[in-house]
Amino acid sequence: MGDEILEFAEAAGATDLKQLFDYSEFHGLFKRRNYFLLDKNTFLIIGISRSKIRPFFGLRKGIFELFNKLTEKTGTYYYIALASNKSGWVLPKTQIINQISKGLISYSAGQNSYKINDYNLKDQYGFTSMEGFRQRIGVAT
Repeated sequence: MGDEILEFAEAAGATDLKQLFDYSEFHGLFKRRNYFLLDKNTFLIIGISRSKIRPFFGLRKGIFELFNKLTEKTGTYYYIALASNKSGWVLPKTQIINQISKGLISYSAGQNSYKINDYNLKDQYGFTSMEGFRQRIGVAT
């Protein structure tokens, strides 16, 4: 399951944050290899759904708060909800914050996590290739 995430990150040219923050105060937050740095101030949070029928994705509250803090003055982050190693949806920081503030992305207190469901993932956020992904985030190929 994690292979798709690593394959996608590698194809995007992103660096695993676990390598950058190894043995730091953030090391414990990055339990899985889902968090990447694309350039000096663009972060990627990459998830893959275990359910193929009605995909859903999780975003831990602590991670959401950390990336908002890291990009408070400069930079941004994207949540990439993968359908495969080359396709999925990309939600920009502004859209995640907007959907959470409007209650469109639900919060599970028991899991301390936001739940991104298929109805949060509109076609306007979809991509079917690495080139399509780069276009969605405004990076020239």
